[in-house]
Amino acid sequence: MRTLVFVTSLVIFAGLAFSGPAVTRADEGNIKVAEAKAESNFPDGIKFSVIASSVDEIDDIRVFFSKVDQKGRSAYRSVDFEPGTHVVGESILPSGSGGNYFPPGTMIEFSFEVRDKAGAVLRTETQEFVYQDNRFEWDTVVEDLITVYYYGEYVRNRAVTVLEAAKENLERMLPVLGITPTEPLRIVSYNNYRHMSSALPFRSQAVSEGLQTQGMAFSNERVLLVHGFDPTVTGTVSHEFTHLLVAEAAGKAYTQVPSWLNEGLAEYGNIDPTDDYEAALRYGIFTRRIKPLWYLSSFGGTPEDIIIAYGQARSVVQYMIDNYGPDRMAALFPVLQRTL
Repeated sequence: MRTLVFVTSLVIFAGLAFSGPAVTRADEGNIKVAEAKAESNFPDGIKFSVIASSVDEIDDIRVFFSKVDQKGRSAYRSVDFEPGTHVVGESILPSGSGGNYFPPGTMIEFSFEVRDKAGAVLRTETQEFVYQDNRFEWDTVVEDLITVYYYGEYVRNRAVTVLEAAKENLERMLPVLGITPTEPLRIVSYNNYRHMSSALPFRSQAVSEGLQTQGMAFSNERVLLVHGFDPTVTGTVSHEFTHLLVAEAAGKAYTQVPSWLNEGLAEYGNIDPTDDYEAALRYGIFTRRIKPLWYLSSFGGTPEDIIIAYGQARSVVQYMIDNYGPDRMAALFPVLQRTL
């Protein structure tokens, strides 16, 4: 039986704020918070805003935040405001091309802490917020843990195609990776590459000149960006979605998973593969450009080198699973967590 796909409209119109009356906690004294919200400031990050008052001068405000899928890893930023008994403050959580980058679709939890000179402290209730590319008005299709964000008229069917590709990949890869995901996974589908490119982080010169990115996974945020109208979209979605699942299987050891294993599994999970990588592998063998696996802990070089590496990784992982079975591959990841 075909599972019903629910279509919803985002309450946060292109990443606008979740806001409302703040629920306070102990020792708040005379502090009152009239507004506490976050809003997308794409592509520069998230803007936090707060309006507060007290009988005594407010002299310190901080905003605490964490990615929803990274419990226990919180941080805070100071809020800029002029001290007084009635204050309006703002703080920007930047998203840039360096280590601060986070993609559209990132979900965070945030709250404000307000202090005055009398020693009172108020902590607002924790709210959830999804960072969005606010150039567009977003809708969603949702099933179980998977949410696909899309925009534009007559695009829903394409979003459902993206969702179905992710579902098929999930069913294929769970036995191979030995996991049972419990946290949401989000896919942001763009209508063309020009729209998507503004949301991507900086890419290496070799890749940006020779290979056009059709999708990219961000394991820390459990988010996938994809060009939803590319002819290879089902293959791209299933390949990149596998990276999110591999990250869950590897846990804290994910950054140490060699590229040949990560990309080889992603191609194994590709539900609509092309013969490009197979042809590249044959070419690499013919020209004696195949490298030992230890050399492929990360992929680099020319676009041609990278495509050959993908073909080699795909072949090696296919051999491992065909000869030893998915159970042995699933058993590998707990070992990686202990040894890497």
